[in-house]
Amino acid sequence: MRIKNWVATSIIILVLMQNRVAAQNFATGDIAFSAGYGFPNLTKTVFNVAEGDNINSIFIGPVYGKAEFALNETVGFGVNFAYAMGSATYETQDNEIDSLFYNTNFKYTSYSILARFNFHFGNNPMFDPYAGFGMGYRNANYKYTGGDPDETPADINGFNHFGLDFTMGARLYLTENIAIYGEVGIAKSPIQVGLVVKL
Repeated sequence: MRIKNWVATSIIILVLMQNRVAAQNFATGDIAFSAGYGFPNLTKTVFNVAEGDNINSIFIGPVYGKAEFALNETVGFGVNFAYAMGSATYETQDNEIDSLFYNTNFKYTSYSILARFNFHFGNNPMFDPYAGFGMGYRNANYKYTGGDPDETPADINGFNHFGLDFTMGARLYLTENIAIYGEVGIAKSPIQVGLVVKL
């Protein structure tokens, strides 16, 4: 409940700042596309904690794709897409025969599509700080298969399909239309960085 109150308060403050500060590098009608990569991968982190000598794993992402349209010099509306995947193969021991091992496989995919508002509050033509709040759809799928005939394979989709993110970020423009960005906060990953192209 505290997080919801914090998010609502932050959005109200940023909206009230709209008439005081204009982001000079964020003008009405601008369209910005960005591609980024997030870290750490939270599922990978869990596997790293439990990793043993017989675990082989690969995890990718989350990767981000975003588009934002400037409604005015402060508020932008857009869509965020995020995707992550991973797999791991490891040995599990038979419950009755200590010398018998099975190859066990785990696969994971997750994605989200969110509508998002960004509130820009900078006034520097090269540096564009902002806060973003998004809501939409998310899904995660986990597949587990093992060589033990006594185990049942599992294929589980996420139970909660409500996606939410709230991040603070900034764009540093290298040219008039190209920038690098970074964000921290509540999202598919706590940290993300990437490239922005503004039209």
